[in-house]
Amino acid sequence: MKTNVVEPRRGLIAALATVLIVAGCVGAVTEVVTGEIKDDGISLITDHAGSSIRLKLHNVGRTPCDLTAVVTSLSPDALPVQDDQVVIDSSGAPGSVQMAMGGPAGYLKRVMPGENYEVEIALEGAPKTDERIILCNGAGDYARGRYAVLRFDR
Repeated sequence: MKTNVVEPRRGLIAALATVLIVAGCVGAVTEVVTGEIKDDGISLITDHAGSSIRLKLHNVGRTPCDLTAVVTSLSPDALPVQDDQVVIDSSGAPGSVQMAMGGPAGYLKRVMPGENYEVEIALEGAPKTDERIILCNGAGDYARGRYAVLRFDR
């Protein structure tokens, strides 16, 4: 009598392939983007990154930064401003500036002078035409240029 062992091997190969795919997804590396918050701008080591990033910033300036991550289809140098702050619209209306993420105060964190701050920002579903902008959104910060554009790798 002849025994066929092909079927168990196929099952083993399929199981191993599934494990490798799952391990690849779980072990995916989030790109690290570092930079500095200054009194007249935000500088990042790159101007583009993937949808998921780990942002590491150090405030080297003399003023606090109400750090905010936004997504918009508007030009980064022409965002709507009211009371010296960028207007953030939670309605999701086209052509608005929307929070990428944030707390109840409308910003990620107040980063004090000399302080370091790290945050993971995952924007997997962001529209391909939108820009990701990291900005300080205290009174007058946007007018002083305290923002940086971090374009999506697409």
